[in-house]
Amino acid sequence: MTEEHATQLWDNFRMGDSQALATLFEVYYDALFHYGLKLAGDEELVKDCIQNLFQKLWRRHENLRSVQVVKPYLFKALRRHIGDETKLLRQHRLLPSYSDTFDVTYSYEDFLIKQQNTQEQSQQLLAALNKLSKRQREALYLKFFDGFSYEKISEVMSLNIQSVRNLVFMALQALRKALLASLFMLFISQ
Repeated sequence: MTEEHATQLWDNFRMGDSQALATLFEVYYDALFHYGLKLAGDEELVKDCIQNLFQKLWRRHENLRSVQVVKPYLFKALRRHIGDETKLLRQHRLLPSYSDTFDVTYSYEDFLIKQQNTQEQSQQLLAALNKLSKRQREALYLKFFDGFSYEKISEVMSLNIQSVRNLVFMALQALRKALLASLFMLFISQ
């Protein structure tokens, strides 16, 4: 779906078109679900939060603003909703613990889908990625797996644009350094 079409659906939904909201739900559900899993790690909680988010959007549709890009708006709303929900569950002692920071553990499936590398290179890259800070991993995930611009990442993560650029730059530098070191070790061993 083009962003222009998504924006038109958003505007139709704001004017009371429930089918437009249903279409947005269908289009963005998978991306929201995968992102939510990276935040909370609990499938049922994420499913509930997505459903509650869209119900909340419907109840407030007349008061919502127009958006230029729908996907980052929904990501940010889901991030806030999961944070609120987990805090509430923790207060009632129904959830043992939750960190409102993004906790990504990259898996082989993520890379096989997004990147065609040899298994050894993927293993080295995974090891290097998992050594990054949580915020660096979140910024890289949004930038390279979801294709967000720095501006949209800054909105989702509630950071200024320069901080996002710094996070991505530092993460890429750390990855480059780790991968060069492992390539050097591989070269020496042969």
